[in-house]
Amino acid sequence: MSDTENKEPRESGAVEIPEDTKKKKGKSFMDVYREVNERERAEELKRQSELEAARAERERKARDQYAEKLRQEKLELLKLKQGVISEEDVPTEVREERHYTVRERIGNYFYHNKVYIIIGTLLFLILAFLVYDLATRVTPDVSVMIIAKDDAFQFYTESMEQLFERYCEDWNGDGKVDVRVFYAPAIIGDSPEELYTRQADQTKLVAEFQAGDTVLIIADEEACEAVGIVEGDGVLADISKDFPDDENVSWSGYLLSGTSMAEDIEYSALSDGLFAAFREPRGGIGMNEKEFRENYEHAVEMWRNYLTGNEINPLPEDTGSSN
Repeated sequence: MSDTENKEPRESGAVEIPEDTKKKKGKSFMDVYREVNERERAEELKRQSELEAARAERERKARDQYAEKLRQEKLELLKLKQGVISEEDVPTEVREERHYTVRERIGNYFYHNKVYIIIGTLLFLILAFLVYDLATRVTPDVSVMIIAKDDAFQFYTESMEQLFERYCEDWNGDGKVDVRVFYAPAIIGDSPEELYTRQADQTKLVAEFQAGDTVLIIADEEACEAVGIVEGDGVLADISKDFPDDENVSWSGYLLSGTSMAEDIEYSALSDGLFAAFREPRGGIGMNEKEFRENYEHAVEMWRNYLTGNEINPLPEDTGSSN
């Protein structure tokens, strides 16, 4: 039998893969990625090592130079003591004078004085703000505070200001008449929303009562009870002497129901229980009694002008007058 006959027949269409080809496999993406990372890491470590070696060499040379300088100075000092050389023979170190540019001088100045510059700048800004605030602050001739709980009042403060300015004079002498009316209710609700929104009003209310700028108060008995104002405690003034024999005067103030206030500010739902109270002028912590009394007299005079229809600053004829 021939060798050809002894060989087993191959399957039709089969392709024989060489053994060398089977052993060779291509590298995956992650294998290549790891190799690149390892190579870059090795190069970075080598670069860092070279930089560290160079830095160490520079420091070594600097130390050697400094040590050599100290040795030379010690040797020259020893020679001076022994009289071998004179002071004229000792070489002096010549320092080269450096000329700085204007930019370098400015940068150097700011670098060495940055703390003082920052503090000075802050103080200047604070002073500038205070000066601006004083220059632009409007000092009202009369201040009116509404403490009765009626949220609708916040929509009528401007109308009330315009009304009172017709009966007010330029008592502070700034060349214009200005009446400030603000709403800061003494009573707030129990809901979290009301407590949050009224916090600023409560703070303002406390601040105004601690000062003597605001004398005229629009309130009712409930609001007075909320802030602890009772008859005879000396907080509110007895205005019966200023408005004698007037049936609208009570211990607390002047009843608004006896005026045309509702029509004047166009607020038909104005409560009949409201009254205009006047704080008793007196000195205290943070209060100037003289200024407090002057503010009281101005507020009473403005209220008297309003009750009697004595318009100091009447409206133009084409707009009409409501009082």
